[in-house]
Amino acid sequence: MVEIVGQSFTRRELARHLGDSTQAFGVDLVTYADGPERGMRALRLRSGGGLEAEILVDRAMDVGAMSLFGVPLGWRSGNGFRHPWLHEHDAEGGLGWLRSFSGLMNTCGLDHIMGMAEESAEHFDYPYRAKVSHGIHGRVAFTPARLEGYGVDWDGDAGTLWAAGRVRQVTMFGENLELHRRIEADLGGSCLRIRDRVTNLGFRTTPHAMLYHVNLGWPVIAPETRLVMPLERTIYTAHDPHATAIGPIEQAPPQVGFGEQVYEHALRRQPDGLVSVMLANPAFNGLPGTTGLGFRLTWDTRAMPAFYQWQNLHEGDYVIGIEPATCHAGSREDWKKRGEMIWLEHGDTRDYRLDFEAMVGAEALNAATRLIDARD
Repeated sequence: MVEIVGQSFTRRELARHLGDSTQAFGVDLVTYADGPERGMRALRLRSGGGLEAEILVDRAMDVGAMSLFGVPLGWRSGNGFRHPWLHEHDAEGGLGWLRSFSGLMNTCGLDHIMGMAEESAEHFDYPYRAKVSHGIHGRVAFTPARLEGYGVDWDGDAGTLWAAGRVRQVTMFGENLELHRRIEADLGGSCLRIRDRVTNLGFRTTPHAMLYHVNLGWPVIAPETRLVMPLERTIYTAHDPHATAIGPIEQAPPQVGFGEQVYEHALRRQPDGLVSVMLANPAFNGLPGTTGLGFRLTWDTRAMPAFYQWQNLHEGDYVIGIEPATCHAGSREDWKKRGEMIWLEHGDTRDYRLDFEAMVGAEALNAATRLIDARD
């Protein structure tokens, strides 16, 4: 049975009520027609259970927007969802990434994450390439995907909405990496599942790093919002934590002149390697008959052992980022010395998983909090 807008159906019963199933749910391919998004392909997914998501095909199949019962969850910057043809990765000394940065999820990688960096290119063994220059958070986020397909798959009376595609980051005499991404949601559900595989298609030993920049905005982020996580300790801050009254857990209203704050937190993981964090606004009352709004992120720490929190409460740029990653805080040279840099030979792969769950109501938030806080 599937539950669509609060009613349970078998697949046959649902077909009796719908001449075209897209009346209630589905995945539709659209193209933007105006503004900086003009010409960009996107997939609009509707679960039939209140979940809607927009998958930006021409921006690495990242998740641009996500909502539950019409309430927006993700953050959208003043950039909008800029078409990748306008993107200039190497502009502004490596900060060109920021002119396209926007959306619920921006994939950082496939060979670099964090700030700008430069390193020797000796691993590519090409005499005219002495160094590799990396802009902030790498190149992949604004690279178009080759769309493999999308639709609804049925298994008896259970349905799954899905989309899949491949993104290649490649240059002659350099990296040749491919990201295969599949995104799924249960029919009638409120969870989005992302499954990624990165493969070295080339024949040169190539560095690999990944970070998922998951960005939540208002009304998930509000003065009442708390970051719920199985915290062991905070192991790094990019700012001086003693110079601010705003810490990582309790959020605040939009601030005048707020300087971004970045933390790396060490988290307690479950025996299967999974860990969850949640941004919860228990005071949200924008839906009739219920109070509370939350977003939970779950990932596998065996593939991504590091977790960062980006706190940017500046007025007009009001956002919290929750960011699993393959490398802990430090430079590329630090990662190499600590053995955290992943080196891929031809055919080597790395798999990643993320689950995005939207929830409303105090009962759902309390249940999620108990699960996150649970000890073995």
